[in-house]
Amino acid sequence: MSSSTVAETVYNEIRDDILYGELQPGVKLKLDALRERYNAGVNTLREVLNRLVASGFVFVEGQKGFRVVETSPSNFKELTSMRLLLECEGLAASIKQGDVEWEARVAGAHHKLSAVEKQMLSEESRELTVRWSQYDREFHQALISACGSDLHMRLHREIFDQFRRYVVIELKTHGFRAHDIIDEHRAIYDLALARDLDGAIAKLTDHIETYRRRPQD
Repeated sequence: MSSSTVAETVYNEIRDDILYGELQPGVKLKLDALRERYNAGVNTLREVLNRLVASGFVFVEGQKGFRVVETSPSNFKELTSMRLLLECEGLAASIKQGDVEWEARVAGAHHKLSAVEKQMLSEESRELTVRWSQYDREFHQALISACGSDLHMRLHREIFDQFRRYVVIELKTHGFRAHDIIDEHRAIYDLALARDLDGAIAKLTDHIETYRRRPQD
């Protein structure tokens, strides 16, 4: 396995452990412990941690090393605003510009997401949550995939992954939103493929805002 492949694997493992709470917000990331946990060399770990800094999951604490970024209401508010901006603009452009290939991407992504969401109605596990998170991301990325900008897609992906930390906290605190979220995703899907721009944007906005409202209940 090449060094770049090893680094990518370790990056994904540490990122997922941050996303799913195995590495708690604020925890110090000690190289010796990480080397044992992820079976990686110090140079690889430094490269990975610097990537995680750039992705917003880790910060450098002066000369004291690396820590997982804390979660906070203000950070969540900022991420929500950025996700709304990027995703609504991207969806609007995709509805206007998307062709049959875009429609196929959206349909395929929604089919996978719907299947795993139905499974989550009766089963809970980290493996299933990870798969749901992956398919949820793929669906929302598919929705904006005809926006015509690789930079837009990349920025959305980075913001979406940071936002996902709060979605996982929501899942652990309140549980899966079951039929509500299934209905929301179906409505967004239907409105997008019907080219109902105003309806799709309104439903998408309400869907994203739901995560900001619930922790305040």
